[in-house]
Amino acid sequence: MKPYFIDCKIVEYNTYKLAPAPCTDCRFCEQHAGCANKDLDIFFEDFEDADYIAFFTPVYNNFFPAPLKAVIDRFQRYYSARFKRGAKPPKRVGVVIVSGSNARQCADYMTATLRQSFTVLNGEVTARYYIPGTDRGQYTFNNIELQKFIHQLRGEGAGR
Repeated sequence: MKPYFIDCKIVEYNTYKLAPAPCTDCRFCEQHAGCANKDLDIFFEDFEDADYIAFFTPVYNNFFPAPLKAVIDRFQRYYSARFKRGAKPPKRVGVVIVSGSNARQCADYMTATLRQSFTVLNGEVTARYYIPGTDRGQYTFNNIELQKFIHQLRGEGAGR
């Protein structure tokens, strides 16, 4: 999919390699910018510098893989920044979800979870692209849908 993001600087993170520590609700972020755990500092620097964010994720046991869920939980630092310290870092977010079988209902739930998380953070999930049937190679790669995803993520096109 990278070739479709021609004019974009891509910074890619593998959440399994990041091995993020879970949020323990230690409340460090209520008083300080950042997190008491320093394992995601570089990731969050890139996140803050980005114009928009795209999550690419499989469906595992009807939800996000555990390392990605840990990263999402660590967005608590931005919740605290907004509601405890008054900072508002807006972001445009997109999600590409793949599943081995047809798990559209799970993909809908995952998207709704991101939408809820980022709305609270003054962000907006503006794009989603779902690809079922990847375990057996029975999926079709829809270039039109991918281009639509990119335009929605970037805020281009009708109504913007």
